[in-house]
Amino acid sequence: MAYTLTDPFNSLRNVLRTVGATDLLLGGTMLIFPRLVLTEWGAAANEAEWPLRMAGGFVITLGLYYLLAANERSVGGTAMITCMVGNGLFAAVVLVAYLQQDLGNLTPVGIGALIVVFVIALVGAIAPLRYLRAEYRDD
Repeated sequence: MAYTLTDPFNSLRNVLRTVGATDLLLGGTMLIFPRLVLTEWGAAANEAEWPLRMAGGFVITLGLYYLLAANERSVGGTAMITCMVGNGLFAAVVLVAYLQQDLGNLTPVGIGALIVVFVIALVGAIAPLRYLRAEYRDD
């Protein structure tokens, strides 16, 4: 049912694909170029790069999970809850970092990229809420 016109999960699938692609791009960037990205965007670069590389690997894993969940016949509750929690926590961390002024040194490119990632994470956290109702479940 993933590619029919009567698919009730079509908008959720689009959100999962967008969030998954964004996570793959962000995670790959963190995994391959952590110091370059941080210094180019104006953030303070730490001496140790392994925490960013590890976070990049986990973000890639989440991105793959979202892309695979978008192609399932019926999007299950596990995928929806994972999408809400993962993206909600990511958006919350970015918001708290902004409010604590940890992101004060960002360049305009960094601010723009951060806003785009924050909005995509916020949509990924909110979009699955409507699909948790009983009429969308196939149990």
